[in-house]
Amino acid sequence: MTAPVEPQPILYVIPAYPPLGSQPFVVNEMVEVARSGRLLVILGLRPGPPEPVQHGTFAALRPTRVLPAPLIDAGTVGGALAATIRWPARVMRALVGLHRAAGLNPWSHLRLVAITPKSLAAAWRLRHAGVGHVHAHFASTTADSAAIVAVVLGVPYSFTAHAYDIYSTAARVRNDTLGWKVRHAARVIAISDYGAALLRAFLPAPEQARVRTVRVGIPLELFQTAPWPDDDGALQLLSVARWQEKKGLDTLLDACALLRDRGVPFHLRLYGDGPLREALTAQWTRLGLKGFVELGGSIPQEEVARRMRACHVFVLPCRRDRSGDMDGIPTVFMEAMATGRPVVSCAISGIGELVRHGETGLLAAPDDAVGIADAIARLAADHDLARRLGASGRRVVEAQHDQRRSARAMLDVLAEDAP
Repeated sequence: MTAPVEPQPILYVIPAYPPLGSQPFVVNEMVEVARSGRLLVILGLRPGPPEPVQHGTFAALRPTRVLPAPLIDAGTVGGALAATIRWPARVMRALVGLHRAAGLNPWSHLRLVAITPKSLAAAWRLRHAGVGHVHAHFASTTADSAAIVAVVLGVPYSFTAHAYDIYSTAARVRNDTLGWKVRHAARVIAISDYGAALLRAFLPAPEQARVRTVRVGIPLELFQTAPWPDDDGALQLLSVARWQEKKGLDTLLDACALLRDRGVPFHLRLYGDGPLREALTAQWTRLGLKGFVELGGSIPQEEVARRMRACHVFVLPCRRDRSGDMDGIPTVFMEAMATGRPVVSCAISGIGELVRHGETGLLAAPDDAVGIADAIARLAADHDLARRLGASGRRVVEAQHDQRRSARAMLDVLAEDAP
């Protein structure tokens, strides 16, 4: 009787280990990959900083192996040299290809120089591990590293593209090696059809099927349908986000001032942190929103789930910022809709694939405080509509954002290239 074949390990390249608290979707997927029976090896490009917020769901992540954290140390240099001596042609092929793709952008070259020793050392450390595939989350530096490791080991690689890593146009963060990575990857995964279309443009028509859409998944056992909360006459609004330009939170505060002036009863709880905290706090004070808007700090997934159950509507008016960056499809939208809450946002990138205007939420134009206020006022006046949109949203999330289904779909795509 033939013995069962041991599944080949899959190497995940992620921005940091321990994982960043702002990226629960990465952890969700890795947890499900490990639960599926795959041996999970993790390469974090840098040590994860101490996180002020700890997600309980992260405790389920139990990788088979985690590669050393330092970006550079004696062991990393030694491993990089050993890999270069052992596989000089492969190392040159990867590095020359990526640096040539980086063109005249010095930032791209600096990022490559920074991650090259660690990537080569990872290949050396994994030379006997039997890794069958390398996958990176994000299409930028992590995908550069995944490409180097995979080319040197002689295995296929893939990456999942999200948002800033394919949309940003500012030279400091622009992903100039993206085209080379798309052309050489076995599979390229986008989280939205909008992103997939952008990535397919790098390939000739016969090869465009290598780009697939695999939706981000969330833990539906945590985000469950909840009854409509008690209604004291004021519409309870919730927003949870990193406080940065692309989230459009200044537009949200302007919309709240309009709602107050119109006499629409509402209360917004806004949670998060980030570089715009000082500016947004000043705007909150200037607009006199005390009593209407509550500003809070960052909260873990479990608290997000509790706050979702206590709100009527989730609102986040996303925009494209001055660097070209914009959200793909915010995970928090999936969490709100899984709870049965409608979402108010803006029609950019892939958001309309989830927040379908008049079906699962309401959409306005970016930077349109009047449009956001109108959408919220419409839901405040028609709770039956809000409930219908929320129920429809739950069905959509169940169909396309269950983390178990999403992880299986990703593994199915990668299995097409298994040796």
